[in-house]
Amino acid sequence: MLRAAGLGLVAVLVAFPLAVLPSPPVSWLAGAAFAVAGAGVVARLVPLVTAGGSLALIAHALALVIARPEADPVAATAFGATLVLLLALVHFAGRAHGAAIGAGVLAAQLRQWLVVVTAGVVATVVLTAGASALGPALAGATLPVMVVAAALGVLLTVAGVIALVARP
Repeated sequence: MLRAAGLGLVAVLVAFPLAVLPSPPVSWLAGAAFAVAGAGVVARLVPLVTAGGSLALIAHALALVIARPEADPVAATAFGATLVLLLALVHFAGRAHGAAIGAGVLAAQLRQWLVVVTAGVVATVVLTAGASALGPALAGATLPVMVVAAALGVLLTVAGVIALVARP
């Protein structure tokens, strides 16, 4: 059951770039992402799923660069939530392989995943609102200013992930 859910999430993840631009280069990357992430789901290997998710993210970025659609925070949030759920599901499947999982354990795990996804969605909404407010102010900013701002955002994100992973 966990493998089927994981493969379903992989299919959803790969559908995002194809929905933006179903062109050959995007399709090739999306196909590779599906193969790698699908193999990771079947083998319950988080590194393979991570590599497949990275390929799907690259395919999505390529589709966005080529098609240049309007910014869509909802689709970006859904893509991120799908990727986080996929990684959490495969990690849980690897840990619970061969074990009998009670309904209480599964319900607790689902609640934990829901809290993580909800926190991500709230963070996305807050960051989108902040970006909308700062957008006009930074319209004339030079590239180095934008790079420094992006680097600070990445630094804070990495610090937050390390804090979440390192906590007991």
